[in-house]
Amino acid sequence: MRLPRHSRLSLRYRLPLTYAAVALLAVLLVGGISFLILSTYYSGAERDYLKAGATRATRDLGSVDWTAVSSGDATSVSLATQKAAGAALAIQVRVQVISSSGTTLADSGSPGQIDPSAAGAQAQTGGTGGTGAAAGGGKGEPGGGSGDGLPSPIGPGLFGGDGSGSATRSSEVYEQPLTVNGTTVGTLRLSEAPAYGTAILRDTFVGWGLAAIAAVLLAGGLGLIWSRRLTRPLLRVTAASDRMAAGDLSVQVDVRRADEIGRLAHSFNSMAARTEHTVVALRQFVADAAHELGTPLTALEADLELAYERSESQEGRRLMKRAMHQAERLDRLSESLLQLSRLDAGEFSGGPLRLDLVEFMQSMADGAASRAEQAEIELRLHLPDEPVWVAGYADKLQTAVENLLDNALKFTDPGGRVILGLITDPGGTATLRVSDTGIGIPPEDLKELFGRFHRGRNANPYPGNGLGLAIVKATMDIHGGAVSVESGPGGSTFALSLPTV
Repeated sequence: MRLPRHSRLSLRYRLPLTYAAVALLAVLLVGGISFLILSTYYSGAERDYLKAGATRATRDLGSVDWTAVSSGDATSVSLATQKAAGAALAIQVRVQVISSSGTTLADSGSPGQIDPSAAGAQAQTGGTGGTGAAAGGGKGEPGGGSGDGLPSPIGPGLFGGDGSGSATRSSEVYEQPLTVNGTTVGTLRLSEAPAYGTAILRDTFVGWGLAAIAAVLLAGGLGLIWSRRLTRPLLRVTAASDRMAAGDLSVQVDVRRADEIGRLAHSFNSMAARTEHTVVALRQFVADAAHELGTPLTALEADLELAYERSESQEGRRLMKRAMHQAERLDRLSESLLQLSRLDAGEFSGGPLRLDLVEFMQSMADGAASRAEQAEIELRLHLPDEPVWVAGYADKLQTAVENLLDNALKFTDPGGRVILGLITDPGGTATLRVSDTGIGIPPEDLKELFGRFHRGRNANPYPGNGLGLAIVKATMDIHGGAVSVESGPGGSTFALSLPTV
């Protein structure tokens, strides 16, 4: 039976693949959630940093005369730019002041491009604690040294740091009104804050990827080890089942486990033992019955023949003739049953011998020639010139071919043709062919043709017991060969394939 396509992958490999898939799914799920949490956390930390920095910048920019700056006073504009640059250096963000009309009143430029000398002493107003970023403590905690309360842009805890050495800038922008002495002079815009979280998220993503690969490999490896431990006894049970299906009824599975697989092996052994006992008893019964029927049937046939010869009544002779015919059928049936029981039990005299199929087929044709001639059937023989050697039991093969020849001659009308042939192929197989121009076999009978006691629907008018082709099939099985048939309205062809030696 052909397995569905989705079932062809061995359980030994499906199990580790399932483990690996589950591990990958778990890592993806945990990593995705962790990445989302960290990303949200660092984004919030950057916004809090900008908000705290705005407080510092508002204080630094409070001493500027923004009215003069708006009027374009050069000294005031220079002072405003210097104050913005100083605040930007202190908190490491870009500081801009935008008027209500949208005009830029002051712009520190990017923190990494500010000339500290242009900022003057303003950058040092934060005290000796370094930049506000460096001085910041925990989220919402006062900064160390500066007293400005700037939080670390990457927050406290496991992933926190001192905020130094990052050139990556955040895309976050924070705006709030710039109020000096109770008067709103414009909008304070802070941007380009240190994006320490970006680098950490990148490193986390790389570590997460490496962890995913390691988890998948580890889960797959453990799954492979476990699947081998799991499937090894199953393979033993499968091998034992195959041997049992091939006819070895004495097979037992050596699996010493206390789990479900161990119970399966124990059940299989019990089933095999009971099956062997039943089949052996049945075979012995059939063999004994067939053997015991032989003697009384022989005596019955002899008595019927004697009674037929002495009978003076035409009706009595007709009844005797019919009884003799039935006794012959019983005799052939008992002989066929005896042959099948011996084939099933493997009762052979010695081992297989080297046999020339060319010579063998020639002798089979010689034996059938007289019967074919009497039935007015043409018998042809197609054989190769060179010997074809196989290892086999000559008497068993002779019985099988005789059964095929008997059927071919029986089902072919006078004037028909029966062909005995032998062909070989480079793959080391010899095929004996028996073809006829007889009645053929109905397609619906082909499937069960080699079953015991099965006869074709169009074979009822002909004598037979339905065991001949079963004997042919059993003979091919013990020779490691195969039997096949092709049939149609113009006749049938049976092929017996045997490995050459």
